Amino acid sequence: YPTTVTLSPQRRTAVLHLSSQYGFAVIEDDYDYEFHYNEAPLMPMATVDYDGMVIYTGSFGKSLAPGFRSGFIVAPENLILELQKLLNMMDHQGDFVMEQVLSDLIEEGEIHRSLKKSIKLYKERRNYMSYLFARDLHEYVDFEIPNGGLALWTNWSKNINLIQLRKECARANLFLPKTILYQAKDMTAIRVGFGNLNEVEMEKSVTILAESLARII
Repeated sequence: YPTTVTLSPQRRTAVLHLSSQYGFAVIEDDYDYEFHYNEAPLMPMATVDYDGMVIYTGSFGKSLAPGFRSGFIVAPENLILELQKLLNMMDHQGDFVMEQVLSDLIEEGEIHRSLKKSIKLYKERRNYMSYLFARDLHEYVDFEIPNGGLALWTNWSKNINLIQLRKECARANLFLPKTILYQAKDMTAIRVGFGNLNEVEMEKSVTILAESLARII
């Protein structure tokens, strides 16, 4: 995050070696692990962490539905015990019904069937968003189709002012959060999410982007 680039196995190994050498923990937030479209994903660093230095986190919201606000942590036992104490202070009751439903979905295999459907849907959305950017913005935007995840990392011509583009898009009712805009001396980029957009919404959004861009250049 945010560039959609996956850390290579060599660099993952280097991070693990450094964490063992200097005694720091690695928090691995593998939020897009399930969403790989062209090939099997790299296994998490936590699977080869023999020194207990990796804290692995994930959630079920994207795999099932946003309403499932449950997540999980895989970590050394002593840390889990401390986190359990904090959780008990913050949330005495929890959400028993939601947790029971989630447990049943996992046990019955429904979560895996749902994930297969989600992967197919998100792959179609990735492909369509990529097609629209290549069709309407190819003169000003360069990007690679990601192997996984729910966003495109798009590099724009350096003469484009993204704040100005954002304001112009807002006039056409397309809101670009500042958190997805990346502009510096050597970078002009936008992280474009597609996970929650259907084809009609994507078409409209890219059209507004292209028309807004034409007005400021």
